Amino acid sequence: MRAFFVEAEYAPRDGYVLSEREKATGRALRGNQIWKNIKGTVTDRPMPVCGDDQVLLKVGAAGICGTDAHLLRKDADGYSMYNGHTKYPIITGHEFSGEIVEVGKNVKKLKVGDLVSVESMHWCGECDACRRGMFNQCKELEEPGLTYDGGFAEYAVVKEKYCYKLGAIMEYYGGDKMTAFELGAMVEPTGVAYNGLFVRGGGLRPGGHAAVFGCGPVGLAAIQLLKTAGAAKLIAFESVPERMELAKQCGADYVFDPTSFNSPDEQAQLLMDLTDGAGISLFAECAGANRFTYPVMGKALAIGGKTIQIGHTVGITPVDIFNWQWNAATISGSNGQSGQGIYPDVIALMASGRIDMRKMCTGRFHLEDIEEGMKITAGKVLVSTDYPRLK
Repeated sequence: MRAFFVEAEYAPRDGYVLSEREKATGRALRGNQIWKNIKGTVTDRPMPVCGDDQVLLKVGAAGICGTDAHLLRKDADGYSMYNGHTKYPIITGHEFSGEIVEVGKNVKKLKVGDLVSVESMHWCGECDACRRGMFNQCKELEEPGLTYDGGFAEYAVVKEKYCYKLGAIMEYYGGDKMTAFELGAMVEPTGVAYNGLFVRGGGLRPGGHAAVFGCGPVGLAAIQLLKTAGAAKLIAFESVPERMELAKQCGADYVFDPTSFNSPDEQAQLLMDLTDGAGISLFAECAGANRFTYPVMGKALAIGGKTIQIGHTVGITPVDIFNWQWNAATISGSNGQSGQGIYPDVIALMASGRIDMRKMCTGRFHLEDIEEGMKITAGKVLVSTDYPRLK
């Protein structure tokens, strides 16, 4: 079968101390500290074999995440610039959906012909985090496309427990299989936003005002989710013009370029003016630009306001915690999208037409042309062997 296959040299940096799990499994917790001379290409790979508790999928669509492009970039020393959980060689792609073409003998709830979306954080169910119901913090985490073969391929195998049916979406859209595949591939980034907003952060009361920093796919998903959840005024901050336009299409009432403000105080005052002094009930930080966003958020919190940290950041975040204390406000950290009924809830929202993540799709590429798709930096780019090839 054809697949986008990524290889790298295992070369821990001088001074980097490997964890016991890294030593035992060959995985990297911090990929940019271990993987060197990384490269990817579309090539022929062996057909995956379906295990007893697995299903074999004909991949319908897969989303290109910023991670997929970022891990291929190299620093001056030749190391990957992706600072995350990885193991190579591997078929990448962690946002995907497909049609089941084979089931293992122990599979009970799925059958050949089912269309499914696949969780991207594969929790063990046995570690302390999983036993507490915190699946995205699993200490034995596996990730398709990052620690084992993923969805940038014609076929993929996945355990049954990580698959969720898309039949309701296909029914809502009149039996359109490709629409179900596309939306199914976008459950993952939408689920990341859903987990932060509602599972970790507890959501907002309808009528509260909300603000989203960063309008990449997760930020755009947060905008749609907050809109359908009843945000009164929904304000987004983004500096890339194409992303600013996508934010408007996804439902933001106001979109501003954060670089246009002279100071955090000026940006915070805008939020207070737009909300008639009430402040923001829920901030979704999807940019990972914490040293710029927290000084703004601290001065524009509503009473009981919530800050949800979804974007990953590097370095120290300056926080004047008094502002959160004074307003009885909270800061919640969030990572991932697995467990907690997140996939079924996101799929149900899609299948009711409450959200339509196709609004953020900015490109559709055949698998053979995936490297062209990775050049697009705004919105969500999808890959499928059912799309036409570039001429």
